[in-house]
Amino acid sequence: MLKIEGFSLSRENEKFMLINEMLIGSSMRVNIFGNNDTGRSLLLRSIHGDYFDYGGQIMIKDKSALFYKKKKKTILINNTSHLLVNESVWKNIIIPLPKITARQKQKIMELCVLAKLGDKIGLKVKTLSSSSKKFIELIRAVIQLPQIILVDDLENYFDDKNMITALEICNFALNSGTSVIATSKKKLDNFDVNYRIQDSKMVKL
Repeated sequence: MLKIEGFSLSRENEKFMLINEMLIGSSMRVNIFGNNDTGRSLLLRSIHGDYFDYGGQIMIKDKSALFYKKKKKTILINNTSHLLVNESVWKNIIIPLPKITARQKQKIMELCVLAKLGDKIGLKVKTLSSSSKKFIELIRAVIQLPQIILVDDLENYFDDKNMITALEICNFALNSGTSVIATSKKKLDNFDVNYRIQDSKMVKL
């Protein structure tokens, strides 16, 4: 599904992350970890088609990531909130869905209950905690079933208990072929593959 080859990430004309080859298939949970300022966030933005200062190839389903510039196959969740804080939990989740099926309604409710949002579905987002807001973004992402969900700094949003819940929510999309790529400062448990960024190179563990 995702192939990165001969990749060199740059910033102000200086190369600072190299990836010889990275292959990620469907339904995979991938963790990329490393210290601050190693390029984790910029790598996800590059895959998402939101950062272009790099060399090499990023291919999604055998086409360049740039091919999907207008109709993206990825969803990026990062430190910036992408919620309408004066709208309800429900409204924020269904915004990108052109038409909601009965199955989607049922699944959204199941995921909200899992995230302890079942009794908050009608509340305005601004009244909720930071982790609840990220759960809303995650549920909205998985219900769209993109090719890849990209989550930057995953451990910033959830404690250990909520991290398990977040991965359970991701299972809905994983079961339909979506892959999840999450970055972090340290290695995370319960991922299929872990990559470490060290000495400007990404290494598969």
